[in-house]
Amino acid sequence: MRLTNAVEAIFKKYLPSPFTIAVLLTLFTMVMAFFFTDSPKGQNHMVTILKYWENGVWNNALLVFAYQMMLILVLGHVLVLSAPVNKLILALVKYVHSTAGAAVLVSVSTMLVSFFNWGLGLIFGAIMARKVAEYACKNQIPVNYPLIGASGYVGLMVWHGGISGSAPLKVAEEGHLTQLMQGMTSPEVMSRLPDVIATQQTVFSWWNLFIFALILVVIPFVLYRIGKKVEPTPINLEPYENSPEEDRKPAGSEKMDRSLWLALVFGLLVLLAFIFQYHSLLAGFTITPNMLNFFMLGLAILLHGNF
Repeated sequence: MRLTNAVEAIFKKYLPSPFTIAVLLTLFTMVMAFFFTDSPKGQNHMVTILKYWENGVWNNALLVFAYQMMLILVLGHVLVLSAPVNKLILALVKYVHSTAGAAVLVSVSTMLVSFFNWGLGLIFGAIMARKVAEYACKNQIPVNYPLIGASGYVGLMVWHGGISGSAPLKVAEEGHLTQLMQGMTSPEVMSRLPDVIATQQTVFSWWNLFIFALILVVIPFVLYRIGKKVEPTPINLEPYENSPEEDRKPAGSEKMDRSLWLALVFGLLVLLAFIFQYHSLLAGFTITPNMLNFFMLGLAILLHGNF
């Protein structure tokens, strides 16, 4: 535990928030550009750098990418808060009998979910760890909660090799590679770039699936061995409700918000449009960010059963 405390102390002392890191990297890049690049004659160098930076902030391709990644996180969050996923989590926690077993259960389930979607896995792992602790507390099962919590985040070790990995999904978009490299290399190199790199060659390749399977075995085994050695920690948690239902009956326009039939019809329309639009890409094991998000939107609406 001394090593763990030392690592925690170092991170607290030297690692700022993600936004602060982004600002520091931006300033560092500006300084490097100031000393190692040139501006057109007659233009102030610092002003030119600031203009390029502002253009980059509002670059259309980057905004599309940011929106796609945002939806992967948001829709994954929405999916994990649905009643069916909550029932699945409650069904799984009944198999908890010890710290070692709980660590394996949380880590394996989180990695499987994260392989499908990193946003879903991120929230699923956290809620799964919480529900395991609640179950252990209720049934007086001694577990080490910090280890269970750590097990809920091992999905971050596999997500980029999964279906929602940003790099493999983006290169599966038609023309993304050539657009990305435009003006950065010679015409000869550009002519050799493939138009797409299908996920069949990346996510669903044998070597990537082998690595995923290896991690799926090794990490839970390590957590199991650690779980056998660590001491239980005191747990006192109130039950966490994902989406508590309101007692009052919906009135007026709220009836449409909670309409099961409206949600089912629209959710099925989204999935039908998904099948008609992307069936040829699916047949070739090619997945793009838009495909994944469109499917998750329809699935989320169906699983929630209302808006």
